[in-house]
Amino acid sequence: MSDIWAIRDARLLEEERPIVSELRGAGANITSIWDLVNSNSGYPNLVPILMKHLRLPYSDRTLSGIARALAVPAASEYWDFLVQRYIDAKQGKGPVFPGDDTEFVLGFKEALACALSGSVTEERLPELIELAKDPANGESRLLLIGPLRRSKAVISQNAVEELRHDPQLAKEIDSWRKK
Repeated sequence: MSDIWAIRDARLLEEERPIVSELRGAGANITSIWDLVNSNSGYPNLVPILMKHLRLPYSDRTLSGIARALAVPAASEYWDFLVQRYIDAKQGKGPVFPGDDTEFVLGFKEALACALSGSVTEERLPELIELAKDPANGESRLLLIGPLRRSKAVISQNAVEELRHDPQLAKEIDSWRKK
């Protein structure tokens, strides 16, 4: 099994190389796209590069890294595209690379949920709420509700009260009361 992981990791590093090269050319001090995830430094100049690569046919894992790196306010101008990718993203298990026999848990939909949560504006909250209400979006919806908790908007407060009764979201929302 460890050989499968080593092969997969080597292929992923190779696949990331052109993205990392372009990002480094724009000033990013990274060795992997995952270095941008949860970074404390803002990088609005890198968002167009990340968006360019999000449109390309990379593996689920690489697309997940790109999407998670887009969980920043500067990605809000690409909101409509991110929403469409989120709606279309597959869930469950699948191959990392086309033609592979080994299946792994797919993470692109969850990564896009992070991108949407990190880039949502007050004006886009109604759209985020609709995505969070749609059970077809599965457990990735858990990653969409954080901005509703932080928002002071009445629409967000009402949505939280409604979503509190959703079986997939209730436990998380109820935990907010205890904190």
